[in-house]
Amino acid sequence: MRLIRLSTEMITGAISGRETWPAPAMRESAVAVGSFDGLHLGHVRLIDSLKAARDRLGLQQTCLFTFRHHPRIVLQSGRPPRLLTSWNEKLSLLQDSGVDVVVAADFCPALAAQPYDFFIRRFLQEFLGMRYLVGGYDNHLGRDREGTPAVLARFAASEGFGFETVEALSLPDGRKVSSSAIRRALDVGDLQTAGAMLGRPYALWGEVGYGQGLGSRMGYPTANIRPLDPQKLLPKPGVYAVRVHLPRDAVPEDQRKGVVGFRRGLLPEVDRRGELLGTLPGEWAVFHGMLNFGRAPTVHGDGLSEPRIEVHVFDFAGYIRERSLKIEWIARLRDERSFVSVDELCAQLANDGEEARRVLAAES
Repeated sequence: MRLIRLSTEMITGAISGRETWPAPAMRESAVAVGSFDGLHLGHVRLIDSLKAARDRLGLQQTCLFTFRHHPRIVLQSGRPPRLLTSWNEKLSLLQDSGVDVVVAADFCPALAAQPYDFFIRRFLQEFLGMRYLVGGYDNHLGRDREGTPAVLARFAASEGFGFETVEALSLPDGRKVSSSAIRRALDVGDLQTAGAMLGRPYALWGEVGYGQGLGSRMGYPTANIRPLDPQKLLPKPGVYAVRVHLPRDAVPEDQRKGVVGFRRGLLPEVDRRGELLGTLPGEWAVFHGMLNFGRAPTVHGDGLSEPRIEVHVFDFAGYIRERSLKIEWIARLRDERSFVSVDELCAQLANDGEEARRVLAAES
């Protein structure tokens, strides 16, 4: 997969005329435009349509024109949007999608102010050699979202390029697959619906931080996880059964009893600043575990001021601080609650561990 970077400087230069394309970056391409947050099954259907158009029409390449930061960060003030996929996650998923080229553009005020026809001519036709445009049922391009599917169909006919709209994908019960629906499901801890719409378990990339060692003293050592992207959406607080992907080089031979598989990552391990960690090309040992996302009221009085992610990796006691890992949220076990004593909490953790092992064994 080829990556083309379009910075804010390049975009504003292209709009003002200061930046000229010495030659098209691509020729005879099928293109789709969007944020593609989540890369859910609806997006997969759109990508399949893109590849089918390329093959049917004999075009050279497929291209996704997407954004390194969600457009709502620019278009809306206040709280930034919560993301289903960070930029690194999105790239990793796209590398496995079969798309030929990904344009990584900075969504900026200058780009947001352009009418759909200018954007299509300047960026898609002139720069990307677009001959066919694929849009989602709710895809709108250009200033004030004026480029609706109906408007784009008329514009395509007048400009001489092909256009199709990919209809919404629904689950068997009729619920429409969308990023918003996935966010709503995660907000209530409904991992089953979120996973069904994503086509895979919901996942988080995080960095292992430092704790107080309370879990180890109770017999359940935990890794405190800081999301690599602070805008990452987290499911409803509670206790979960999870799969944990650890860097293979951080798992010595005597710590591999609990390994349920090995995975070769499409992207190397990076930290929150994007700096390279571990060894290339990114190999991961997969473990089962249980996770608490909450304020830990039993051991922290009235509870922590902010909820924290703590994961206990089954049958592993290695050193992974300041390393990155991937967590797949498989099943919600219960709400977090306060116990009258640490002994009562430990008894519940034993029950949680048994339930998590049972659920995860059934999912394997």
